[in-house]
Amino acid sequence: MKNVQQMLLLFSTLFCVGITSCTEELPNVTGKNHMYQLKSVSSQQIDGHAKLRERFDGSIQLELVLNNTDPNETYPAYVHFSNALEGGGIALTLTPVDGHSQNSVTEITALDNGTALTYEELLQFDGHVNIQLGQNPGTLVSQADIGKNALTGRFQQFLLQEADIEGVSGLMTIAERESGFSLITVEIDGGTEGKMHPATLNFGSIFDSHELAGTLNPVDGATGIGKTHLERLDGDLVAPYEALVDFEGFARIHLGEGSEMNTVLAQGNIAYTQN
Repeated sequence: MKNVQQMLLLFSTLFCVGITSCTEELPNVTGKNHMYQLKSVSSQQIDGHAKLRERFDGSIQLELVLNNTDPNETYPAYVHFSNALEGGGIALTLTPVDGHSQNSVTEITALDNGTALTYEELLQFDGHVNIQLGQNPGTLVSQADIGKNALTGRFQQFLLQEADIEGVSGLMTIAERESGFSLITVEIDGGTEGKMHPATLNFGSIFDSHELAGTLNPVDGATGIGKTHLERLDGDLVAPYEALVDFEGFARIHLGEGSEMNTVLAQGNIAYTQN
């Protein structure tokens, strides 16, 4: 009987780890919790997760768990305003992560400025978590979008085909955030190191082009990657994820600014397909 109980406990634990939100039985918590994956943004490959738990007294318990930490290091941690791509000021100072134990726990009732904060409000918060290196606080090692900036898991991808320069192609991914808006990632092969390649959304198609619809952040020629948080197109047209993946237009990646805008590296039509 004891072995059966242990197996059931193990199964429930594994099930809870495999999803982002579930309930659990711990002292002083309601059972409501939510998990965000922390992704490495440095060569140290430090990743992990941030887990929120609602407490019966109305406070929030935020647990950070990291992998691949240096046992002799301390890792300062903060919740910042806005999304990780655009950045923002510190909203909440968290308990630093000890490199040896690889975790920390912070009890939260309010932001650093004194604004009260509930569990449900944090789930809708416009923010992100940053983990830094203790010896060099300006060095970011891991981060995660949280609240309204977290990704829902829904996305659409569109191929970018070779255009004016032979051998350049790519992929554009439109991913839905909890806010209903989008994170757009453009990846190309064949970019020029040292150049920033402008990226645009345009009405029409690559065969029947029309005016500019929106400007994305440029693609770094060295990495071949460009990312944009998008809520509106040019002309202040609101563009939620649902409208954007059904957008009657196309994307273009250009060689450079000025006259180099006339040279298209890669382009692709946006056509909705159920994912």
